[in-house]
Amino acid sequence: MHIRVLLFVMIGITAIGSNLFGGLSAEIQQACSLNLSQLSALMSLSQVGTLISFMLLPFLVKRLGPYLLMIVGILGAALGLLGMGLSRSALSLTVFFLVQAWLGYFYGTNSFSVLVLSDPERKKTNIPLMHLIWSLASIVAGFYISLVKGERWYLGYYQVAGVYLVMCIIFVAYIPRAKKMPQLFSNKGVSGSFLQSFSLLRQKSFRFFFLYLILFNAVEYCCTVYPLLYLQQNRGASATQVGFSLSLLFAGSTASRFLVIPLANRAKNPLPLLLSLTILGIFSAALLVAAPTLFLAFVAMVLLGFSFGALNPAAQLLEVHTWPHDMTQIANMHSVSMVFGRLTLPALIGVVSLRYTLRGGLLVLVFSMAIALASLLLFIRSTSRSC
Repeated sequence: MHIRVLLFVMIGITAIGSNLFGGLSAEIQQACSLNLSQLSALMSLSQVGTLISFMLLPFLVKRLGPYLLMIVGILGAALGLLGMGLSRSALSLTVFFLVQAWLGYFYGTNSFSVLVLSDPERKKTNIPLMHLIWSLASIVAGFYISLVKGERWYLGYYQVAGVYLVMCIIFVAYIPRAKKMPQLFSNKGVSGSFLQSFSLLRQKSFRFFFLYLILFNAVEYCCTVYPLLYLQQNRGASATQVGFSLSLLFAGSTASRFLVIPLANRAKNPLPLLLSLTILGIFSAALLVAAPTLFLAFVAMVLLGFSFGALNPAAQLLEVHTWPHDMTQIANMHSVSMVFGRLTLPALIGVVSLRYTLRGGLLVLVFSMAIALASLLLFIRSTSRSC
């Protein structure tokens, strides 16, 4: 079995684990005595640990290589998920949420590097397929969450943590086979200073694109939490309807990603796709805020999923094509772009929601996507001038 098959399986498992917090946020609030502001602060605080991982990754990957560091990340994420299921206080939840975010970052970033480096000839297919599998698994996550919601919510964390540990053991068993690809292991021969590991930030065009990544990734992250809380607390959605809305979100995402694989093999430039989906993201977020009924809110969730579904794979294809010289740096910068927005946007939504209700907090998502669109246009303008 090729390593990419194991990676695809792990991606599906990760999709289910990553959606537990959003789908079970109401139960976690009650079990750990958290209000909405504290929940938002926790989501932002967890990214501090990820920033540490971002700074450490260039150092560690040169010594361990992406494959071993990925295994460390899987094991750390498993321990974090298990601890979150055991938590019954704000302090313990915060500690294990940080562990999961800090060590899980090593898995998320290096799994992309391992996928591309282990099978470079198929990267145009594997990258979109990776995101497609995430979407399909996230649809399953919606139904799974609807089953574990309620008094026994913690079982979801226990079960997913157990599967993580099993996958960790399998990846360890595959080390002898993976060693046949030396690019997956130690890169001690790679030279360069610490600052050289972040050299892309010197480029004006990349800085605009990086801001775009920060904003749309932050909004996508928040869309798996705040719309669900909004539907449950403001629209009176039942547990089944909340799980259904999460499944709708990822059904739209899956449909979007089905389009990316054939488009990626035909088109050289994914920019028109990025522009179209970003505009759709603004419209669908606004529709969710303005929706007078649950039906229209569900429609908005499908459109939100469709708009975000192909953004990440299209963005990663653009990165590999535009900056192919340093795969580790590209993967690290893309991953940390998710951190910066998540560090601030949930806290901002929490503050706005407390003052203007959760509906006002959702408007922050609309404005954030509008700024992301402006950043993408500035990136296009900058690259066209440099050509």
